[in-house]
Amino acid sequence: MAATNPIKRLFDLYTSELSFDEIERMIKLESAAVYEFFKTEIPAPLPYQNKFKRGFVFVKSLFNAFLMKLAPARRVFYLVALIFFFAGIIMPNTAYLIFSFIILNVLIAFELADKLIVKDDIVLAKKIQKRLMPEPPYENEHFDISAFSEAAREVGGDYFDIVKSEKNEKTFIIIGDISGKGIAAALYMVRVQAILQFLIENYSDPKKIIIELKKHFAKRLEKEYFLTLSIAAIDSKGRIRYSNAGHSPLLLYKKNENIFVDINPMGIGIGFNDKGMFEKTLAEEKVRTEGGDILCFYTDGVTEAMNYAKIQFGQARLEKIIEENANKSIDEIKSRIIETINRFRGTAEVNDDISIVLLKAK
Repeated sequence: MAATNPIKRLFDLYTSELSFDEIERMIKLESAAVYEFFKTEIPAPLPYQNKFKRGFVFVKSLFNAFLMKLAPARRVFYLVALIFFFAGIIMPNTAYLIFSFIILNVLIAFELADKLIVKDDIVLAKKIQKRLMPEPPYENEHFDISAFSEAAREVGGDYFDIVKSEKNEKTFIIIGDISGKGIAAALYMVRVQAILQFLIENYSDPKKIIIELKKHFAKRLEKEYFLTLSIAAIDSKGRIRYSNAGHSPLLLYKKNENIFVDINPMGIGIGFNDKGMFEKTLAEEKVRTEGGDILCFYTDGVTEAMNYAKIQFGQARLEKIIEENANKSIDEIKSRIIETINRFRGTAEVNDDISIVLLKAK
């Protein structure tokens, strides 16, 4: 049997596990993400510049933005590699081209090692964040409960919790959204969870818990971040008290009347310059339900999920799914919502964290 062609072996090695979807993702999504990453460093084109000059300025600015993201030592070696490359082309000199090739590949190896180390840390952070979320089954004698959370990146700033307080004889449903995505938002989320679980053992009213959360959390919050949050407390008789600090309204589907009600008591997000109005404006509301009624807590990533045409999923679609599946179990309703969002979004990039908590009155 003839030996396998070495070029073909090399080609097969480097293209193993390669798929068209991966190539498409790199072109459509990853290239866009790279541009977004460097965009802030690129100046806006001046109106009087012609197309050629605008293009030149854009390429120059993009190159400088890329170069300045490298560590100083690596930046110098990269420039040395370019000098060797152009010298090898002009002279011409094969040795210079080889030196350039070696230096660039060493730099790629260093950058790749950094990325893999960070990636390992992020994978671990994702596991930890997932373990901090409550796990099903979520038990309550008055409501069937189901929940879902998906981060836009490996980790995210969405937060939900279902906490049963033996001391207060209440079950607390909490959902929140910290501005931004990624590691910073996730770290803030962990802090919010720790503070809230302490407060729930000491206070029984959602309004009071949110006010105390602001006292402990806002002073350590960076200026560019803010938190929206809503809390519902279900007592031993199934009665609900609800408070909302700037978060998406609680959606109530009243089955017997076949209507939806937005429950949205007044409240400001934590981290905004409220000028002392936070405590004065925060309200609390009683929520009354009957058998078969459905409560939907969600973050704005649900209604603002976008497809490639930049059309948002919207609240109307969410309501339609709940109404059409109201006779099904709460887990089936949740599955239908997630399936519909994924189908609507298609191959478009996930633009925000998505979290949803559903309750169905028994």
